[in-house]
Amino acid sequence: MEMSDKRFVGKNVLITGAATGIGRATALRFAHEGANIALCDIKGRELQETAAMIAGTGQKGLPIVCDLCNMKDLERMIDTALGQFLTFDVLFNNAGIGDTNAYFEDIEADLWDRVYAVNVKAPFFISKRIARIMIDNGIKGRIINTASTEGKTNRGGSIVYASSKSALIGLTQALAVQLAPYEITVNAVCPGLIDTPIWHRADKAMELPDGSAIKMIVESSIESRILKLPRVGTPDDVAGAVIFLASEDAAYMTGQAINVCGGIEMH
Repeated sequence: MEMSDKRFVGKNVLITGAATGIGRATALRFAHEGANIALCDIKGRELQETAAMIAGTGQKGLPIVCDLCNMKDLERMIDTALGQFLTFDVLFNNAGIGDTNAYFEDIEADLWDRVYAVNVKAPFFISKRIARIMIDNGIKGRIINTASTEGKTNRGGSIVYASSKSALIGLTQALAVQLAPYEITVNAVCPGLIDTPIWHRADKAMELPDGSAIKMIVESSIESRILKLPRVGTPDDVAGAVIFLASEDAAYMTGQAINVCGGIEMH
């Protein structure tokens, strides 16, 4: 059992979607526990802000702007990260995009391809490269994916997003089986109603005051008792679960999809 407050001293972590929200909160948690982190995101300004926050903890944060829809850019990101860190102990495939609950008749191939490229294809091909580095260096690593409760029970009617997160849970389980002989664990976190920038983009799209969309959904979910813990989730709530899955305390857990959702999902 780990007793130190700094469980990741000397460890290297790669996080996608690290500019804001869950990615930023998790990066800061890793940094406060001694890790150095390669940060990937398409949002350059916010990514630099995250890197500066990590530098403030005394740890190294390497920002790498990358479009995960572009395989050449993805490979360049991994090459850059490995060029600086050589190996990684933890991979957190956190980046994800949604389809704004598009009606089935409005879904075109480019939307489908874009969502699946970020939510499923990128996590696989990043995991493929990083897992090989872990294996070649004898690292009993951790791979963690950000799925969603919508990938288990589709409550919102999303077609592309929810199906992509179901696929990511399936990918998590398949990689867990294949990497188990190397003692590399692969797990997923499944957030529910978490206050992240994706909700604030919805506010802008609907021309609502900042914070309105998630507030309405949370209040409705509390009233209907779908949300058992009566509050909105925070990025730190999810970061805590990720840190646990990356730690030695979770060494005997693999292939799991852990709900972080205030009781919205219970399986």
